[in-house]
Amino acid sequence: MCTVVVRVDPRSAWPVTMLAMRDESPSRPWDPPAAWWPDRDPAVRGVRDREAGGAWLAASDERGLAVVLNRWEDVPSADGTWTTRGVLPLDAVADRELPGHDGSVPTTRAFNLVRATASGAEVLSWDGVRVRTTELGPGVHMVTHGEPDDPAAPRIGRWLEAFRQVAAPDGPPELAPFDELRAAEARSDAGDGSDAGSDAGDGWGPWFGVLAASAALSPDDPDAILRDTVEPEGHFATLSIVAAAVGHGRTVLQHARLADPGDVSGSVELHRA
Repeated sequence: MCTVVVRVDPRSAWPVTMLAMRDESPSRPWDPPAAWWPDRDPAVRGVRDREAGGAWLAASDERGLAVVLNRWEDVPSADGTWTTRGVLPLDAVADRELPGHDGSVPTTRAFNLVRATASGAEVLSWDGVRVRTTELGPGVHMVTHGEPDDPAAPRIGRWLEAFRQVAAPDGPPELAPFDELRAAEARSDAGDGSDAGSDAGDGWGPWFGVLAASAALSPDDPDAILRDTVEPEGHFATLSIVAAAVGHGRTVLQHARLADPGDVSGSVELHRA
């Protein structure tokens, strides 16, 4: 199950910053951020699911960023089929109508759709019973497979306060996620609070420091953010990490694809969009 950390500050030049970890079956093919949907909008780029053709994350300069997470609830289907959740981020950044806008019932499985624009951030949720929107007010929030900021949820209960207690990034990331993690580990190894290692000074170090600390857990621990575990639905692992900032007329993201699912100590493939 994916994990998203969001900081909201409407007064900032970059009102929303986001750290997102994508968990998926390692055998499911996908592509890194690019403009994969020119027929929809050539300005939209995102992480594409090759199997269903949709997106885990989609972004545009004018309409911000959206990322979809699976929820835990089971949603029955009369014919055993569902619309892919991957259409949701694309519709969000293409300014199209989303499920529930007219009282209609979504034809997808359960989801949390995190939407970030220069106006703020919100979570559109479908739990199989109703569609609802939760506004994320100023501050730091965490979303996984249930309710936003739910302290009873694994990962949120363990790590949300840790993210809140450190300085949040307030602008675009300069280093790629893998480099941010290595810099955070170097500062930790220094043990004296200094900025050891290659610190870009972009404000993302504290969040990546928390992420690096979480990597000390076994990847199959329920509280692990960087995951590699077998669940009832199958094998899921953290396949990529995105650091992003949404401003007025600009969306910037850094993406790292893990060569070894769930393992940030190995090689990565880096992308900037």
